[in-house]
Amino acid sequence: MSKPPSGRAPSPWRSAPLLWFVVGLPVAVVIAGFVTLAIAVRSSDDVVRDDFRKEGLAIYPDPGRDAAASTLGARARLTHDAATEVLRVELALERGEPPSSLLVVLSHATRAEFDRMVTLHGDGRAFEGRIEPLPPGHWYVEITPPDRQWRLKGDFRDATGEVVLAAPGVS
Repeated sequence: MSKPPSGRAPSPWRSAPLLWFVVGLPVAVVIAGFVTLAIAVRSSDDVVRDDFRKEGLAIYPDPGRDAAASTLGARARLTHDAATEVLRVELALERGEPPSSLLVVLSHATRAEFDRMVTLHGDGRAFEGRIEPLPPGHWYVEITPPDRQWRLKGDFRDATGEVVLAAPGVS
């Protein structure tokens, strides 16, 4: 073996900074990709809960079910008794036949794992059902018949007390 003209022995491959840059950068990108994949698998996006329609590239809210509730003159009073775990809805319709049951969708404003859907049964005016305790926070509520032809929506805080819901244009 001959020595290089400078008289120094060649340095080992692992001490070349350019090699670490050329190899290290792609390895770092691959590791970052796996970390991003792990984050995406562990945390899913929540579904937007509302009526929307898509026209071309634009997305618009669909007011059809709200308008149907206005036509019926629908109003409701929702009460939640945390002690007895009873959810009660008193429904008033100016026109049309009342349903035999109601679906109540309670959506937490920030935590989708707290969302609840409850079927309430009643006599057409008052509907009741049991529900697990609701954590405090901001809640969105939607009341609709099982066929989802119309809906009442609103919101309340801390999952206690009552909330009055009325269709747009109904007082």
